[in-house]
Amino acid sequence: MLKLNDCPRCKKGTVRFDRDQYGWYEYCILCGHLRDLTNIVELGQQPACDRKEQERRVRASSEGK
Repeated sequence: MLKLNDCPRCKKGTVRFDRDQYGWYEYCILCGHLRDLTNIVELGQQPACDRKEQERRVRASSEGK
């Protein structure tokens, strides 16, 4: 995905989103500004709050046995 003229540093560059082995990031094609993106949740991945709730239920059920 591209965002035209939306670079936070140079204000003129086109920002492109991409992913590597460490996760998602955006970079400006014009000036090279790079920023990691931590708020993107991939499809099929549970949010952390749901995982904690699921772990709590598993512990509760194993303690009851």
